This record gives sequence, C-alpha cells and structure tokens, in this order.
Amino acid sequence: MYTITIKRIEDIADGTKIFTFDRPSDYEYQAGQYCAIKLANLVETDPKGAARSFSFASSPYEPELAFAMRSGESGYKKTFWTLQPGDTVEITKAVGFFTEPEGNDQPVVFLVGGIGITPARSILREALHQGSTRDYTLFYANRFLKDASFHEEFIELSRSLPHFRYVTVLSKSEDPAGPENDERGYITGEILEKYLTDISNRLYYMVGSGEFIDAMETLLAGFGVMKEQCKKDPFTGLRKPVSK
Repeated sequence: MYTITIKRIEDIADGTKIFTFDRPSDYEYQAGQYCAIKLANLVETDPKGAARSFSFASSPYEPELAFAMRSGESGYKKTFWTLQPGDTVEITKAVGFFTEPEGNDQPVVFLVGGIGITPARSILREALHQGSTRDYTLFYANRFLKDASFHEEFIELSRSLPHFRYVTVLSKSEDPAGPENDERGYITGEILEKYLTDISNRLYYMVGSGEFIDAMETLLAGFGVMKEQCKKDPFTGLRKPVSK
C-alpha cells in the first residue's frame, strides 16, 4: 500500500469532483489502469467496506495522481466528500488491461458513459504528451451537458491533439443539438456511421454501467466488430477492489 496526500479538490461537473494527490516517487502505472483507494474511519458503515477501485484520471507523465468521483449516499462516498487538502488515503499498486496496445496503430474509439470518462482522459492526455498520431474518437454519453466531466478540456484537446474528435451525446437535454459533434438521445448505429468510416476496422474501448456496455457490444456486433477489437471496463468504482 502507498499513502498519498490530497493537494487540491476541484469541481468538474454537476456533483462530480477531481481529487489530486501527491505521487510517490516509486509509483508506476499505465494510462487506462486503476487502483484501489482505501479510506480510514468511515463516517458511517458501508456494507461494501472502506475500499473502492478507481481509474486514474491523470496520466503517467504527470507528477501527481488524480481520481474523479461523483457524490453518492454510501458511507464510502460520504467519507470521501469530507476529505480536505492535507488528508491522506491509501492506494494499491496499479492494475488493469484497459490500455493501448503496443505496435498497433488502428484507430481507437471510446464509447463512454458518465464518470467512466477517467481512463479515456488518462489515455488521451498521454497520447498528447507522447505526440501520438493515432486516430481517436470519443463518444461521451450523459443525460445533460452539466453532467459531462472535463467537457471544456476535451474541446481544447480536440484542437491540440491531431486526429482526435470529441462527440457529446445527451439523452435528456432539451437544448437543440449543435451543428457538429453534438448529438441527442443515445449512442446508436446512425451516430457511429455519421462520424466513423470503416467501423469494423477500429479498436473500441467501452466504459460505463453493465447495461451501457451490453448495449455497446450488441451495437458493435451488428457492424461486424469482433470481440478481440473491444476492451471494456466496468463503471468506475464498481470493480472488486484490488488487494495489494
């Protein structure tokens, strides 16, 4: 276990914060991986215990570690929401295979729901840092724009990272869709065809609830996308915590 200290806390969407910590000098991870965060002295009992697993919102090149979280009613989340800069938590080593393949330059498509955006952010920030020329498309599904974490950052990233397109998909918004890169409803085959060519020859990274991932797998199968082309990550915080 590693002990890390909160440096700052910022709001990034409605009911969502990013917690930035110091980084131990010997702590290593890859973009897209996750670790477990263990809290001490929960403010109330939580049947799931005092640890949850979260993807890194930061990227490996950065000197700090960052994790994003939505508020909630569990004892764990209520406790996390009481933390202040200077407080400490414990984390495990990084694990997970939601990472970019080496020696493969196929275009990558992220299909993301809600706070599941964090591993995509980590991978895309690392891609910018490394000067990647890979083609990336991010479809980010939320109910309302106010729920979209890092929205302005992704707009800026679409200007600075070559071959990256950011598309918002809002299911409950009553505002009309924008002229481009802004859709209403849910991620559908029609939306994929609007923004992607050669759909069956891409790599797909899916993050969201179980229902969201099931829907995306069914959608992609209809386009002839093979399981080997897909990576999926359960909704952030819902994994079984790692123990080392």
